[in-house]
Amino acid sequence: MNRRNITIAVIAVLALGIGLVVYGILSSPRKSAAPQRNVVVAAMNIPANTKIVPAMVSTEQKPGDQVEPTALSDPADAVGMLASADIPQGAVLTPTRLARPAPQPQGLQVPVGMRAITIAVDNVKSVAGLLIPGDHVDVLASPIRGGASIPQAYAIVRDARVVAVGRDLGTPQAAPSSSPGAAAAPKATPAPPTTVTLAVTPQQADIIMAADLGGVVRLALRSAHEPARSLTAETIVYASEEKRQGSAGPPKPQGVVVVNGSQVTRVIP
Repeated sequence: MNRRNITIAVIAVLALGIGLVVYGILSSPRKSAAPQRNVVVAAMNIPANTKIVPAMVSTEQKPGDQVEPTALSDPADAVGMLASADIPQGAVLTPTRLARPAPQPQGLQVPVGMRAITIAVDNVKSVAGLLIPGDHVDVLASPIRGGASIPQAYAIVRDARVVAVGRDLGTPQAAPSSSPGAAAAPKATPAPPTTVTLAVTPQQADIIMAADLGGVVRLALRSAHEPARSLTAETIVYASEEKRQGSAGPPKPQGVVVVNGSQVTRVIP
């Protein structure tokens, strides 16, 4: 075989190979492009522990195969959350980049038309420290009296609801988590309460304050099954009022002493 024939054969083989490659490319199925996804991205650098507001986020279209499956698609899902770490501008927001803020403690809820009044108590005045928010009590008052007068007590308010004991509002708290198999920590004995807050009417608040300033106030726990109006409230009587009531009316005339010689008489006009 001469050189010319060899050259022709090589060219033919190369042409056949190129043809096969082109045929394979043209006959192979084309890969379809990944669909676009609407994702939430950071519109600015967001420092860690920053509460996200609408101006910090925006939305973009990205190929679905280039973003995580859990990427957020609605900006409302990010607003109000905290950045768990620094988020650079343009980064796609995912649940792992965000943290839910801790719930804020609720304040004291006072019904409309009522007043919350706090009185100082000790372990005895607060029913041995056993009162809890939600209990109902009677407020007893004993005014201060001088001398050897007999102490008197009056139930000045009936069926007052306890809304707080100290700073305890009665809201449930999550128990601290412990590792499996760990020994349970001993429960600490709570300190006796020093204050109790009651929900009363404005007029009852005035009565309780006056009694607390002018005597001793004590709480009496009511049964949860006793009707609210089983007994009526009593009007407290202070020592000054007793004296005023006992000396009612003008003083009686004592008369005039008349001396006539050895005879002494008293003339009452």
